Amino acid sequence: MGLRITDQGLANSRMGWIAEGRSRTAEVEQAISTGRRIHQPSDDPLASTQAMRHDARLQRISQYQRNNDNAKLWIGAADTALQSAATNLERARTLAVQAGNDTMGSVPRVALATDLRAIGDGLRTIANTRVSGRAIFAGTSGTADAYDSAGSYLGDSGAVVRTIDTNEPVVVGSPGPEVFGTGDPADPMNGTVFELIAALADAVEAGDSARIRAGIEAVDTATARIASAQGRVGAISQQLAAADFRHDGERLAVQTDLSKIRDIDMAEAIIRLRSAEAGYEATLSATARALSRSLLDFLR
Repeated sequence: MGLRITDQGLANSRMGWIAEGRSRTAEVEQAISTGRRIHQPSDDPLASTQAMRHDARLQRISQYQRNNDNAKLWIGAADTALQSAATNLERARTLAVQAGNDTMGSVPRVALATDLRAIGDGLRTIANTRVSGRAIFAGTSGTADAYDSAGSYLGDSGAVVRTIDTNEPVVVGSPGPEVFGTGDPADPMNGTVFELIAALADAVEAGDSARIRAGIEAVDTATARIASAQGRVGAISQQLAAADFRHDGERLAVQTDLSKIRDIDMAEAIIRLRSAEAGYEATLSATARALSRSLLDFLR
């Protein structure tokens, strides 16, 4: 006895084929319109897991790059401040050498002392250099100024650190005493640069040759300390540039791998679309012929 298929069963079967063909076509069309072959984890669980790992890595790289950008702001500000401090100390030394002339009168000495005190004020302004409202030489205290009007340190002994890559922290903000010296009220010439310049100005005004010579030596010591800080800043600047280059390369590599995992091959997708459309149209045509029978077809 042969298997009989009713017209309703045949119609249901044909409509199922049509729906399946439409679904395949829509799937390829979506892939082409979005450029992605994976839209949800169930599309390819293994590839989806790999894509999520790559996305997480890109997020970490972006965070490191933001940290690097912020570090460059701090280091750039420090570099400018240290260069200005070195220039001011060089100027102070020049004035002190001029004042060492024993034949200089009191009026020129007062003028040189006034210039020196202005340099001291300028150095205090430099020491209070800020980035985003924070003094870069105040350690981790977060205060707006590292030094008050009297030259007293307001910060702490901490170092501001930015992490620019895995296990790669860099110091972008140092405590002021490491750069401008530690206060010594008993012997200002060995204290902060502010104390030093103030004491040197007093010696110049008084015509104290011995103190002037001591002040010149102290200025040389302070200049060497500033130069050492400049060297550290220069090394960190190079480290930041190297990290930037490395991050750009890593980002490109991760994005390339992610594209291979998640994105479609457009040429292949177009071929798939044409194949799906051809299959869909063939199914429609075959269904139309199969379901177009009339009553005369049964009476033959």
